[in-house]
Amino acid sequence: MGFVAACVCIFLLLGESKGGYIEDISIIGAGIGGTYTGWRLRNKGLRIGIYEYSNRVGGRMYTRTLPDAPDLPVDFGAMRLRPANHPRMIKAGRELGLTFVRFVEEMGRIPERTRLYLRNTHLSIPDLGTPRTPYRLRPEERRNPSDLERSLSELFTNYNGSDPNTELFTAVTLRDGIPLYLQSYKEVIRKTGISNEAYNYIFDNNLFQSGFGDEQCIETFPKTRRGFEENTIPTGLPRVVSVPTGMGSYPTGFMRRFLSRNPRRHRYHPNSQLIRISRTKRGLYLLKFRRTRTINGRTIPTNKYFNVITRNVILALPKVPIQRIQMPNSNNPVFQSALNSVIDVQASKIFLVYDYPWWLQERFNFTFTHSDLPYRQSLHWGISRTSKAVFLMSYADFDDVAFWSPLQRRGNVISKRNDDTRVTDEVIRHAHSQISKVYKIDSRYLPTPVDGMMFVWDKYPFHGGWVSWKPGSRWYDIKNYLTRPFPQDNIFIVHGYWGAEHNGWGESSLEAADDVLTHFGLPSYLSNTIRNKTY
Repeated sequence: MGFVAACVCIFLLLGESKGGYIEDISIIGAGIGGTYTGWRLRNKGLRIGIYEYSNRVGGRMYTRTLPDAPDLPVDFGAMRLRPANHPRMIKAGRELGLTFVRFVEEMGRIPERTRLYLRNTHLSIPDLGTPRTPYRLRPEERRNPSDLERSLSELFTNYNGSDPNTELFTAVTLRDGIPLYLQSYKEVIRKTGISNEAYNYIFDNNLFQSGFGDEQCIETFPKTRRGFEENTIPTGLPRVVSVPTGMGSYPTGFMRRFLSRNPRRHRYHPNSQLIRISRTKRGLYLLKFRRTRTINGRTIPTNKYFNVITRNVILALPKVPIQRIQMPNSNNPVFQSALNSVIDVQASKIFLVYDYPWWLQERFNFTFTHSDLPYRQSLHWGISRTSKAVFLMSYADFDDVAFWSPLQRRGNVISKRNDDTRVTDEVIRHAHSQISKVYKIDSRYLPTPVDGMMFVWDKYPFHGGWVSWKPGSRWYDIKNYLTRPFPQDNIFIVHGYWGAEHNGWGESSLEAADDVLTHFGLPSYLSNTIRNKTY
């Protein structure tokens, strides 16, 4: 039994809070933001409870272990870090005793390691923009898609990139002077006058669909102008890293240390869904929870409820669960507009285990593939000490997710676990059909996987693997507002969904938590500055 589970059992034996027990802080959500918040508060001597909708600590940092490859944990959510951009994650990881190793494929499409398969054509990165490119491009559009994107940004906007935090909200399209942040990607790309083929060429050559449609354009369209590139801050680590024990080691590590620091004052309550916040006559908050049950990875509500009295509420939750909570001022239009400033991006991953790494045969000189087929991208995950090989067969978002999600519910289960990560023979059939085209192998000759796991981020409470901003969103204003949306209430929000330039990354959740924690007398994790104090 793990340490976190053992602590839960102890708390259940002690019984629920009774009589005059009042929590100083109630944290709702046991993902990276909620557990980090509890961890940073661990030395304050406060009565703190962490409440989680499911029976799992981690949220979108979801790590599982394959029985045939126990030394190669798979990450269904976050799987890598960029040390130069994620200083809190690196510092906290070191405090937790985590190690970092190079994520070999980095952010994908390393030229010497990548095979492309677009419009039924096999390509390498250097082929793009040459006559081999299977798109009917105009002469001026025949270039590498990254170069084409940068050229469009330079020609049609006044964005330089020397001060992106400011420029992203002052830069305009030169033709009409409209600020970029007010426009979607599709709106801006139409103003450039490029052909539909060029738009499809750019779209297909990006690893993800999100950011290239109706979302705010400043996440993907503006490119740093040549000559304005900044030098990367040295970190002593590779450019992109992963955690050998899985990214789920962050929230479980935070929770473990939070609980062990003060077992009688620090409590964890799994399977607890917050449904209402109301004020008491004493100026405290009455929280009403519904108990849930988790069976084979699926969490469902029950008809059992319990109440908690607290002085402060920290909502470490995604958008939809916050919207469903009845609480003071929840119908405030500014509040609802801020919550709705982001779009949930559905995502999915499929990991398959084979007796040997067939995709590393001598005639293949690539370990990463990218295609316009629904599997979207694949990569070599590793070879276990058991000699089994793990393949990330598919990593997809948006429309491609709708292809895979129904297949997880069809056919016979071939994976060794029939839970929310199950894989069916229908998933295998379609995955092999697609990947065989990329590798030029008849799908009938691909070996049968011995196991697999997949996860689809399209259900409550997440509804997506990450988010994109809607046009008109001023990131920093929204981020600051949601830290404490109602000044008269001690209700705070900690979540990376509204984390400005880092939204969707773990770093943004930690940064959001730091903003909230200054209200409780704690300095930023990266500085010694203390602001106001609430509790």
